[in-house]
Amino acid sequence: MVRATCSAPDSGGLCACGRIDVHAHFLPEVYVEALTRAGLRTVDGGMPVPSWSAAAALEVMDRQQIATAMISLSSPSTHFLPVQERPALVRQVNQAGMDLVGGHPGRFGFFASLPLPDVEAALAEMAYAFDTLGADGVILETNIDGEYLGAPRLVPIFAELNRRQAVLFLHPT
Repeated sequence: MVRATCSAPDSGGLCACGRIDVHAHFLPEVYVEALTRAGLRTVDGGMPVPSWSAAAALEVMDRQQIATAMISLSSPSTHFLPVQERPALVRQVNQAGMDLVGGHPGRFGFFASLPLPDVEAALAEMAYAFDTLGADGVILETNIDGEYLGAPRLVPIFAELNRRQAVLFLHPT
């Protein structure tokens, strides 16, 4: 689990910040490239795809006295792709997220994405995200291709999250 640190201690060497931003999005290059290939110029809500960099995120975090940002993909996640193409992009995004965490210890935590609505692929990615990458939790969109999280076929996802006592971040969509 992520441990908050502060890169901007006060004059006495103490860190007065300690804030954790649990709703921070990142846009790794592989994701932006996929959006571009799909012809998407906006993300959910019609907002233009923003530029993003770790350096800019850290600058904002320091200015706002945010010790740690829990990063995740925002909507549309990978839901703009055909279902069979989602697992590959999710794996690349999750790896990029953990690379960011590893490159900035304590400054970022990571909620992994899952390639829903493919439950089997999502369970496999969940195992990889927790057991191999060491993700802090997972993010789920509240609506996946018109299906809400209460759908009976998604029960195995929640059963596995419960078994792992995992953190689940729900993102409205």
